Amino acid sequence: MKKYLVIFHPDAETDISSAYQWGSKVWGDKQAKAWAQELQRFIKLRLASQPLSCPLAPESDDLGIAVRQLIVQRYRVLFIVEKKTATILHVRGPYAVGRDSREAVHE
Repeated sequence: MKKYLVIFHPDAETDISSAYQWGSKVWGDKQAKAWAQELQRFIKLRLASQPLSCPLAPESDDLGIAVRQLIVQRYRVLFIVEKKTATILHVRGPYAVGRDSREAVHE
């Protein structure tokens, strides 16, 4: 099976950090840290082996490129695949606000 390199765009790292900060206030630091680590582990594991099995995201139509999505719990992971690299653009939670995924693609 083909292995892909999985990298997190700075915007995706910011998304996870924001969710962690919220979780730290609500659940406590220990549980929020465990959640963030497990989320990143799952994303890397899944996308390292089968990124192309994930469906295209609705944003793909507007962008004209293949932005894919992986649903993890209540989060939507938006990413692109180029050659053997899956780049995570955003990790959107149920109440995500902020920059549009189209901005990260064009940076």
